[in-house]
Formats: sequence, structure tokens, C-alpha cells
Amino acid sequence: MANIVKCQCGTSIDISGIQARKDGIKVWCRVCGTVTVHHR
Repeated sequence: MANIVKCQCGTSIDISGIQARKDGIKVWCRVCGTVTVHHR
């Protein structure tokens, strides 16, 4: 299980405390504002 998501702008986002979901985890980047869906 990966606990770090890499954004398209290069920022690493820690998602270790977030529950996994069937449709993926929506992660918002504070640097560029992009929302990505991450599947564990």
C-alpha cells in the first residue's frame, strides 16, 4: 500500500490517515489545485 501520492506538478502528498474507498481516494494538491483520484 502506497501512502504517498505524487501530483502531476511534482508535489508529494501523504495519505496515510485516509480510509480506502472502492471508487478511489480524491486527493487535492495544495500547490497547484489539481484533484486526482488515487487507487490503493
